[in-house]
Amino acid sequence: MFNNHKLTGLAVAIAAALTAQQAQAVTVYETTSDKLTFSGRIAAGSSFVDEVDDDHDPVNAGSRVRLIHEHNFQGGWSSIARAEWGFDPFFEDGTDAHYKRLLYAGASHDDYGTVLVGKQYSLWYDMVAYWTDWFWYNGATAQGSFNGAAGDGGFEGNGRPDNAVSYKNTFGDWTVGVLYQSSRDDVPTNAGYTGNLNGYERNYTGQGAVVYKPSEDWSFGATYTHSDIDGKVAGATTSENVDAGLLAARWTPGNWYFALTGGEYRNLIRDGSFSGTSEADGIIDEARGYEGVALYNVKDQVPGTVQLYSGFNRLEHADSQARSAFYLAGAAWLTFDENLIVAVERKFDDSVDADGNADIGNDETDLLVRYNF
Repeated sequence: MFNNHKLTGLAVAIAAALTAQQAQAVTVYETTSDKLTFSGRIAAGSSFVDEVDDDHDPVNAGSRVRLIHEHNFQGGWSSIARAEWGFDPFFEDGTDAHYKRLLYAGASHDDYGTVLVGKQYSLWYDMVAYWTDWFWYNGATAQGSFNGAAGDGGFEGNGRPDNAVSYKNTFGDWTVGVLYQSSRDDVPTNAGYTGNLNGYERNYTGQGAVVYKPSEDWSFGATYTHSDIDGKVAGATTSENVDAGLLAARWTPGNWYFALTGGEYRNLIRDGSFSGTSEADGIIDEARGYEGVALYNVKDQVPGTVQLYSGFNRLEHADSQARSAFYLAGAAWLTFDENLIVAVERKFDDSVDADGNADIGNDETDLLVRYNF
């Protein structure tokens, strides 16, 4: 049972979100052909881990701000420029910890498709992987989007790739896309990386994705990434090329939502994702991931929408019994034009170490408050 004082910080976050309930995206400038808007979100989360004594203070849960400029040309063409920064409104480490999430520009036409240039969402995520990223607080740990050298999946190209150009278009029931990433050598490293790999550099990344939508309710997707990467171990150059593929299916009858993804990842997952594994370069040669979600929208019963959902994340090491996995059940209330979200999730750990021993992690309950403006 939760103590009242442990909920104080989250209650303050809820109150702050409620006071901003009338907020909307701000139109900074608008004419018949141009529009500049400012928007974002403030999000706080708190975790109650079983058998762990913690103060449960709320932490930042993906707060961000963005500027978007849109322009309509003659002949059906339009352009977009987007800049988005993540930040910490709670100053957990004494600063706002701001960082660049997205920075791109592009052009679009209904017949000729969309071209984007810059740091953007990958086709891997934007077209396929997000289908199972529907938990409000947890999730997206086994779909291959945000793994790799940096937490945003930007270096290998599966999350928010940098220095990228993409093209996407729809032909009847099919949507196809291709993405290219240029070279980079100033590589970030995930916290806790223990390998001896250095001199890590990307030569290029090539990525493709396809979605088939035969009916209003059914969709099937596939995506593949090859990232040509070199590194050095004890002075010798070694190939650390990433090859990753993901398949997905989605069914959305009425108020229901069901989705399943399954992927294979070579040289993408770091050994810190598993317990009891150790690679000289700190990178797992081969891993497999599976995610599933089932969700029901309860509408017209209370103001807004109530979502009841469950699902699982399961990331497996191909060369041992190690896995990082959990099952989840949750509920969320989306109100005030669905801009205010309050969610609670119960996560049941199902991880094991390389020898097949369980009890790697504890079960937990997570609370989230988020306001979109």
